[in-house]
Amino acid sequence: MSPTRKSPKPKSPTPILTATHIYNFLICPHRIYLDEFADPKLMDEESDFEKLLWERGMLHEEAALEELGLKAATVEWTTFEEGAKETLRLMKAGEKMIYQGLLSSPHMRGSPDLLKRVRGKSRLGSHYYVPLELKSGSAYENEDNGTLKLRYALQLSFYADLLEHVQGVRPTEGSVIDGDFRTVEFDLEDFRDDYKEILSEIGAILGKKTRSEPEICGTCGGCHWRSHCIGWAKQVDDLTLIRYLNGTKRDALRGGGIRTIAELAALETSNDVPSFEGISAGKLRHFVRRAAVMKSGKPLLVRPVEFPAVAVELFFDIETEPLEGICYLYGVVERRRGKQRYLGFFADSPEDEKKAWKEFWKYLSGLSDYHMYHYSSYEKTELAKLAEKYPCNKRLFEEFFENSTDLYRQVDRHTEWPSHSYSIKWVSKFLGFRYSDAEPGGLKAARWYMAYVADPSANATLKEKILEYNKEDCEAMIVLKDWLEKESAKIRRQGKLVLE
Repeated sequence: MSPTRKSPKPKSPTPILTATHIYNFLICPHRIYLDEFADPKLMDEESDFEKLLWERGMLHEEAALEELGLKAATVEWTTFEEGAKETLRLMKAGEKMIYQGLLSSPHMRGSPDLLKRVRGKSRLGSHYYVPLELKSGSAYENEDNGTLKLRYALQLSFYADLLEHVQGVRPTEGSVIDGDFRTVEFDLEDFRDDYKEILSEIGAILGKKTRSEPEICGTCGGCHWRSHCIGWAKQVDDLTLIRYLNGTKRDALRGGGIRTIAELAALETSNDVPSFEGISAGKLRHFVRRAAVMKSGKPLLVRPVEFPAVAVELFFDIETEPLEGICYLYGVVERRRGKQRYLGFFADSPEDEKKAWKEFWKYLSGLSDYHMYHYSSYEKTELAKLAEKYPCNKRLFEEFFENSTDLYRQVDRHTEWPSHSYSIKWVSKFLGFRYSDAEPGGLKAARWYMAYVADPSANATLKEKILEYNKEDCEAMIVLKDWLEKESAKIRRQGKLVLE
């Protein structure tokens, strides 16, 4: 089942366990508590990330069935009970493959992507079924050493439990068809202990036998409880609002009497700084400094940075559509002698991807004495993939990244910000930059793009919105780069560094 696709939740005073609980628990245990007990009115709209996961999962399921020529009986239903009965009928009839079946037991419900018939005795007769999941990503956590993804193994184990209830036999194996349409086998016995432990922890949360509270982290942006949790964290001045300070470190600080960001920041001027289990002295200094920056509301440059003096500065950002796997826009703000101009090399359709690529490199071939700035390693990674797909001048490609600076690395290594996120959107906000869109993002732009290519005439304004968003990403980098230079010059004049 796709990660964001939920089995219908029955009306019951006792929470019914689903595979979604397991998936969400591995991302954020508090989410499953909120999904069950919090007021739904407090939820945000589904994020672009969640929508993308859903769409990618559904597209992959359809593609996998077609690519592998899998013929399966599809379960049609209007209520869960109706679907479960139809699934059981198909299982008893011995269908070779069953798609989107529904399984239930007194306390569990689920919908595996596929049920595959194998030989063996069961309540069904001389056959039984094993679960098979369709996943758009890799089945491996680390393919080099053969480490399989735990979340997939746990999901298959959950369906194995449900199958045991239905057919009287618990499968010891399951499979995943991954993004490359490879079938990867899972020995579920290898994950039995992990599965039991996580089920117990989930049961404690759903039974309200253990305390659950938010932990602000990088995955919060894709969750429909993000505003609720971040609002709670700000209200109580929670320590996990500090970058890289997770729930385990929060517990350690709480154990030593530090419960808020304000209390941690106060240690900056204390002559008697305590020690905390699991937090080194150096790491504690960083957390204290970040806490002080959080309370000040102003960013801090810890040490000066240097940028090359060139005739042309390029601030570069790409836009991609993950579902189709295409790069549809190469955006550059070019700055010469203080004057700026924006160039957007845009693919008006997925078929124009190569054309936009060639136009971008043609533009670069006419430049000299330039330096390129980007934010994060994403651009470099994606362009390396595209260079294999559409060969270009190797010397020009290598020169482009040799003459480049990742501004995110400068931010991460040399600065502190009063924010839990160091995205260019958040960082530039503290420097006074504002985007045109209230909630800008690459996934939103990707959805605009797909709407545009579906009907360019009717959605011409969406192309303009994409170009404007991309341009603003580049302009935000200019604001950041200029601030880094200005603050670096100030440090050099004063001869004063922040103590590490």
